Amino acid sequence: MTRSAARRSSAEPVKFAILAALVAGLIIGVSAFHRPLLEAAGVWVDGGQPTVSPTLFAETPTPGAAPPDDARLLGAGVVEAASVPTPVADLQRATLAKRLAAVQGKGLGVTSGQVVDLTTGNTLWASRAAAPMIPASTMKLLTSVVALDVIGPDVTFETRVVSSAAGQLTLVGGGDPYLRATTATSYPNSGSTAELAKQVAAKLKAEEITSVTLAHDASLFSGPAWNPAWPAAYADQVTRTSALWVDQGRATPTSPRSTQPAAQATALFGKQLTAQGFTVKISATAATAPEGAEELASVASLPVRTIVQQVLERSDNSAAEVLLRQIAVAVGKPGSIKDGITVLSQRLTALGLNLAGNRFVDGSGLARTNRTTAATLSQVTELAAAQPQLHSLLLGLPVAGSTGTLIGRFYVDAAAPGKGWVRAKTGTLSKVSTLAGYTRTRDGELVGFAFMVNNPSQEWGARNWLDTMASTVTACGCR
Repeated sequence: MTRSAARRSSAEPVKFAILAALVAGLIIGVSAFHRPLLEAAGVWVDGGQPTVSPTLFAETPTPGAAPPDDARLLGAGVVEAASVPTPVADLQRATLAKRLAAVQGKGLGVTSGQVVDLTTGNTLWASRAAAPMIPASTMKLLTSVVALDVIGPDVTFETRVVSSAAGQLTLVGGGDPYLRATTATSYPNSGSTAELAKQVAAKLKAEEITSVTLAHDASLFSGPAWNPAWPAAYADQVTRTSALWVDQGRATPTSPRSTQPAAQATALFGKQLTAQGFTVKISATAATAPEGAEELASVASLPVRTIVQQVLERSDNSAAEVLLRQIAVAVGKPGSIKDGITVLSQRLTALGLNLAGNRFVDGSGLARTNRTTAATLSQVTELAAAQPQLHSLLLGLPVAGSTGTLIGRFYVDAAAPGKGWVRAKTGTLSKVSTLAGYTRTRDGELVGFAFMVNNPSQEWGARNWLDTMASTVTACGCR
């Protein structure tokens, strides 16, 4: 489907949709996590630090207590064919508040949080929920929900090769954050320059053309490629944003990120054409594809819903920044940081979110000058639960103790009830830890939450506190 395709609207019960997300998302997430693409194109950190030390948890965590008591369990706590109870009332706020207040934490610094009933929309608990805090990578929830809303979950981005005259080629970037060098052999099967080279070769050989010139066009995005709010040290965490790159500007999964990803992609594509038997001369400067140029080849990206799931599960900073540019392009604005942030703020407000105290600087959460609130983050989960077009956000959230950035979390005893049940986006920068998502309680209620910690003196303790707070909600029999 193209960007101009009509948006679909449908109604379906929120509870059944989210329960389906719990089951389907875990299956998809577990299979995708182990695929080479996740290592080749992703950023396995939130902000500036790994979520956990990669050597601490070599074995798959054992699922903890899983609600309800009589549930049949699959894998890490997902209920097979579990019934969805009809809500009769909100959870008892006083009971939940007492249990959350009892969660111990050392050196937490400044904290905030909010818990909401995803069926009724009622706030069940709040503590400093309107206080602006540094969100770190939970900022990706805001970028993702607007991408799904403005662009649409089924839209794809095309990378093309066009020709203005015989043998004159231009590689045109469409802003595919997961464009690959080689064709994927397993899910998720994003487009590749290898496939483009094959298509181009078939056409040119039929015309008996053996020598070509190659330029590139990355003009879909505009403005600075590097956010001035980021320190230079983040160059190993995020690629300079471009509408044209291959494997996010990395020659191998462990290679440094290119500072000229569009030129690198063009050089790689030139080599692939050479391997197809062509003599290739590469233009040293960027170009703009001429109006009316003949299209020789094209490949499509993953649909936006899958891109969002990849961004959230892996906390992919580079792809999140591409989505920020794409939401500006989707409404006819230049694909710059400034325009992306403008559209982000405008659309979140139009969707009904209270942005008082919020300040957005990027789409990934890398900037320490971003500000949001626990109330805003919990509203995002509530919004995604209520609107079918936004359900992909729920599917993309990592599963506690099982997938993505939560694979090594929820390891303390007090957090065991949340394993396999909590689905949440992590956020980690130095002196910042956040967690926002949803869970199913022991009573069967679907509940959204956001917990935030800024300036803790013990960062591991802060993460354990976040995990335990979310698990306390999961374990609550608060009728």
